[in-house]
Amino acid sequence: MSFHDTISTKSIAKSRPDIENIAIESNTKVLNLLLEKVYLEGGYDFRDYKRGTLMRRLDRRLYATGTKSYLEYIQFLDTHPEEYGRLANYLTILVSGFFRSPYTFQQMAGLVLPELVLTKVNQGEHSLRFWSTACGRGEEPYSIAILLAQFLGDKLGDFDIQIYATDINRQALREAEAGVYSRKDVESLPPGIRERYFVRNNGGYEVRTEIRQMVRFSHFDLTSTIKQPFTDLDCLFCCNILIYLQEQLQKRLLSMLYEALAIPGYLILGEAEVPTKNLREKVKCLDVKARIYKKNGEEWGII
Repeated sequence: MSFHDTISTKSIAKSRPDIENIAIESNTKVLNLLLEKVYLEGGYDFRDYKRGTLMRRLDRRLYATGTKSYLEYIQFLDTHPEEYGRLANYLTILVSGFFRSPYTFQQMAGLVLPELVLTKVNQGEHSLRFWSTACGRGEEPYSIAILLAQFLGDKLGDFDIQIYATDINRQALREAEAGVYSRKDVESLPPGIRERYFVRNNGGYEVRTEIRQMVRFSHFDLTSTIKQPFTDLDCLFCCNILIYLQEQLQKRLLSMLYEALAIPGYLILGEAEVPTKNLREKVKCLDVKARIYKKNGEEWGII
């Protein structure tokens, strides 16, 4: 190898990191263009989602559509507008289950419901308003309804209970409204709950009418609006959502949820979430592990 060849080889080796950086930067710009297109033309806002999970799921849609790059996928969307909905459904797939976090529901029954119901009774009120913000296939709002039925017992009929359940995934909402689940979906539930709150349906299980009547399902995208669809809520669930969002969107979302709560009102984030500083300054922490907070309309120290 000549001296010239040695210099050339070293120059190429030296420039490889720069080439890789340029490629990464270019790919990021195209991804931003893709997400902007999905927002403007498809109506779904994923621009402030954390990029790791987003890119992994996007790559699977590329494979499913036979496209090899974000640029090709952008072109694919131009000729296949139905892909917007499929992409949104795929990006918002959340693992769920009945009473998914037993500890969180246990603390809700022990900390939130006794205080909430006593306050309502003392004030002569009979309405209970809940919101499951990303309900998926319905397991979370139905779990809330079952817990309320268990807690109130024969007093259940004394209250007007409304559990609002929203999600961006329309297919998941259709399944949730049907209220029918496979044997595997309910196998982890105690036999007593299965027998009391479900009926057998063609090898599966259907949520009983008295539980389903408490829940109202509707389509809503948490990330693309700053205006809450419900107000004066007694309690809302926002579990396993924030972990997918960048901090700026977390702050905006939590501010919206805070405004949706009544005074007093309870916000349940669950064990996987880490609330932002701006939220912790405005609420009282009732349980650190389950991330259960109470809105009193006062300022609190950070916990």
